[in-house]
Amino acid sequence: MSKAKRKLVDELHAPARKNFPRRRVVLRGIDDLWQADIVDMRAYARSNSGHQYILTVIDAFTKYAWAIALKTKSANDVVRAFGKIIQDGGRKPKNLQTDDGREFFNAEFKRLTDKHSINHYSTYSPLKASIVERWNRMMKNRMWKIFTINGNYKWLKSLPALTDEYNHRVHRTTCMRPIDATSKHEKNFYQLATRT
Repeated sequence: MSKAKRKLVDELHAPARKNFPRRRVVLRGIDDLWQADIVDMRAYARSNSGHQYILTVIDAFTKYAWAIALKTKSANDVVRAFGKIIQDGGRKPKNLQTDDGREFFNAEFKRLTDKHSINHYSTYSPLKASIVERWNRMMKNRMWKIFTINGNYKWLKSLPALTDEYNHRVHRTTCMRPIDATSKHEKNFYQLATRT
């Protein structure tokens, strides 16, 4: 792709800057808090083998993210996808923050969180899980650039690459790539978080 075309796409999809009120988040280390959300992609389901939603999850401390395509946001599909993240990654959160939607607050999801001793909660507030919401926005901005470049709305095949690209980029708040963050870096994160 030419530089001129790339520049045009970047200009077309530049985000409007607005500072929203955010809830302060206190973190105690890696996997202390994960945030999860469901991204609605129903408008593009026909182009993506019937996949209508994306389960997005992020470790609030390291900013490591996961995204899994879903055909529905039923309890069964969400539990299966979240369970896959835990199983494949070999890690789980102590705390999980979501919105208060039925896809997260149901008997099946409660069994999963109880099985893994995860404290699952919602803030029941308009100030939602801002870290995962930011991941959602960044992911969708990149998708829309791909849509413009390719001239179609196919996101299913590019989702793993988008997630991988995000996890391999240096994050502004941690000054490192999420993929590289380990428990030996926790002290550095605390110093970055408390700098004035």
